Amino acid sequence: MMAEPRSEQDTFQEMLARLYEEAEKEPALLKIRAKAWDHFLELGLPSRKSEAYRYTRLRNLYSRSLMPVKGQEIAREAFETAIYPECRGSLVVFVNGVFRPHLSQLENLPKKVVLSLLTEATRTFGAFIQNQWARSLKEETDPFAALNAALHSGGAFLYVPPKTIVESPVQILNVTSADEPALLHPRLHCFVGSQSQIDLYNTHCSLSGSGHVLNQVIDLTIEEEAHVRCVQMALVEQEDIWHLEALRAHLKRNSTLKTFSVTLGSSTVRQDYHVMLTGENCEADLKGIWMLSQKREAHTHVIMDHQAPFCRSSQLYKGVLNDFSHSSFEGKILVRQAAQKTVAFQANHNLLLSDRAMADSKPNLEIFADDVKASHGATFGQLDKEQLFYMKSRGFSSEAAKNLLVYGFCKEVIDAIPFPSLVKDSEKYLKRLNESR
Repeated sequence: MMAEPRSEQDTFQEMLARLYEEAEKEPALLKIRAKAWDHFLELGLPSRKSEAYRYTRLRNLYSRSLMPVKGQEIAREAFETAIYPECRGSLVVFVNGVFRPHLSQLENLPKKVVLSLLTEATRTFGAFIQNQWARSLKEETDPFAALNAALHSGGAFLYVPPKTIVESPVQILNVTSADEPALLHPRLHCFVGSQSQIDLYNTHCSLSGSGHVLNQVIDLTIEEEAHVRCVQMALVEQEDIWHLEALRAHLKRNSTLKTFSVTLGSSTVRQDYHVMLTGENCEADLKGIWMLSQKREAHTHVIMDHQAPFCRSSQLYKGVLNDFSHSSFEGKILVRQAAQKTVAFQANHNLLLSDRAMADSKPNLEIFADDVKASHGATFGQLDKEQLFYMKSRGFSSEAAKNLLVYGFCKEVIDAIPFPSLVKDSEKYLKRLNESR
């Protein structure tokens, strides 16, 4: 009897198993890696039948042959232009998915802030990290985030003590420099103590190579009355990069989380959020925009989990799509029975500049409490012909009128980014999208 031919998914799974067997076996993380790998096997690689990945072209990923690449030695001058001016002195550098302390900069951080390798942090903050990681794995539903925990090498730990204000934003810079297509797993655990405050920029810089898969996880624990703002700039120039980015956040009483994402897409950019509001009166505000052209794709998946009463959340995502580009948004507001007096909103708006562009949207609510104010919605449209006619009648050229309408559509999200240099970058790429029409 002839054996059935193996699918691309089976081949990809075998490659991952081989990478796991060859991965470094640091004693400090051996048990948690094994648990993560078992959890990954339990979840299984997603398929097009998987609800959270129904819009993602997984075959494009599973057909790739990838290699692990350790953080090679490079000079800081190689990525100097990728460092934002306000982040010089507060920089966390990953090279090929591996945290590089000697390339990072801590001069502008308060003395009590700790930035170290995860392996070193397990000796200083052992019980805490083990408990945080065990909790995260138990709640994890995304197989690629679980895979990151099993395969990552050289993760980082950032600790902000209670009552600490980090005035300089901290840039998390992922540098890619590999000749062959690589599978990379940068991982950052960040603990923000009570009544503390920190701003994070998550950015990327590709020095060489193409066809990489960047599978990143940022795990945030935000203690009581602490405040975190996180900007994710997925401005990948290469079209054949796969960028999987998972943000996990636990919010305690009176804490806040604000995230802002800006992406140009690539072969696939997928941003996955799981935000847990576990204490009373905490607040999460997620905003994002994708600006897509050619055959680029961007996908956003959100679970907003209200577990405590008197909490607030909002989601606003906008997409501008040109040519043959494709986007999807799938967001869930989950309100548990104990989460009375919840206020939660969710919106996804899409502007299609081409008849060949495609946008999918699936916002949804799952409510088990009876005293809740919640809404969701999605819209799709093209440039308004009446608005274009009005602007041209007032002296605008056809091109200027279109550009202004596109900018007006994006302005609500871009203007909400609280950092001028990131707003400037976003506007630069929006202008480039307009010019490509």
